[in-house]
Amino acid sequence: MDMRQDGFPVTALREIAILQRARHTNIVDLREVLTGTSPNEVVLVMEFLEHDLKTLQENIHDPFAPSEVKTLLKQLTSALSFLHTNSILHRDLKTSNILLSNRGHLKIADFGMARYIPPPQSPLTQLVVTLWYRAPELLLGTENYGTEIDMWSLGCIFAELLLREPILQGKNEVDQLSKIFDLCGLPTDKSWPEFWRLPNAKSLKIPRDAGTKATGQIRTKFPLLDSVGVDLLSSLLSLNPEHRLTAEEVLQHSYFQVFPKPKPMELFPTFPSKAGQEKRRRRSSPNAPKRGDAKAVHDIDFSGIFANREEEQAGAGFQLRVA
Repeated sequence: MDMRQDGFPVTALREIAILQRARHTNIVDLREVLTGTSPNEVVLVMEFLEHDLKTLQENIHDPFAPSEVKTLLKQLTSALSFLHTNSILHRDLKTSNILLSNRGHLKIADFGMARYIPPPQSPLTQLVVTLWYRAPELLLGTENYGTEIDMWSLGCIFAELLLREPILQGKNEVDQLSKIFDLCGLPTDKSWPEFWRLPNAKSLKIPRDAGTKATGQIRTKFPLLDSVGVDLLSSLLSLNPEHRLTAEEVLQHSYFQVFPKPKPMELFPTFPSKAGQEKRRRRSSPNAPKRGDAKAVHDIDFSGIFANREEEQAGAGFQLRVA
C-alpha cells in the first residue's frame, strides 16, 4: 500500500468491516489483521480451506453428482441470503471465489468488491463482477442495482457446476451480451420493459418484437436437468432483474425437495489437495515466521471513514495486530 497521500485504503477498510460483520457458516472467517515489518504491509488472515471450486472442477475426473450440486448450491445460497438480509452485496461471485473444505463445507471468500446496499436510486459503479458472471443490466450500463446481480452470478455458478465450465465465456462486453441473448433470448417490451431505458441499450440493434423463451434454450443446453431444475436456473438467469428469485426464494424452491435430495456434508467426497505440499515448503524456509511473533495489539479509531452508520458500527471493533 502507498499510504502517503490517502492513508489506509477505504476499500480495504470496507472489506474488513464487512468480513467482521458477515459471521456465517458459509462465509470465510476473518481471524485477524496483521502488519509486517513495515506498516505499509497489511495481511488479512483467513481460515484455511483445501480447495476453490474453479480449480477443483478443472482437476477432478468426474463431475459433481446431482445430489452434490444441490448441497453446494444450497450452502452458497444460504450465505447469499445472510448477506442480502444484512444489506450486503458481494458483487464478485465466481467459482474461484468459492472455497470448499475436504468435509464438503462451502464458504464464500474475496469481499474486495463487496459493499453495503445504499438507499434507493443511489448511483453505483457498473464496473463490478467478473465479465463471465456479470448480469445483463450491468453490461447495459445501469447505475441502480441491488441483490439481483448476485443472483445472476449464482445462476451462472449453478450452470457451471452442471457443465464443469463457465456457461457464458464472452471475449468482451458486447460478446458477453451476445452470448447471454443466445441463451436467454432477446428482450422484448413484455419480458423486460425497462430494457430500452438503460444507457447502452440504444446502441444495440435489436428488433423490439423479437424474442425467445429462456426456458427452451436452457432445456436444450441442459438435457439432463429435470423440470424443477430448469425452472430454477431459468428464474436465476432471467434477463429482467425483477423476475429473478431472491436467495430466500431459492432456498424454498422445490428443486431441493425432489429426488435426489442434497447429499449430507459428512458423505461428501474428499479430494487430494496440493496445499499440504506448499505448507511443508513454507515450514522448511529459514525465513518463515515463527509462531507467537505477534507482539502488540493497537486499537484504531475508524470513526468518520465509513459511508453510513451501519458500516461504522461494523468496523467499531477492528483491531490491528502488529507482528
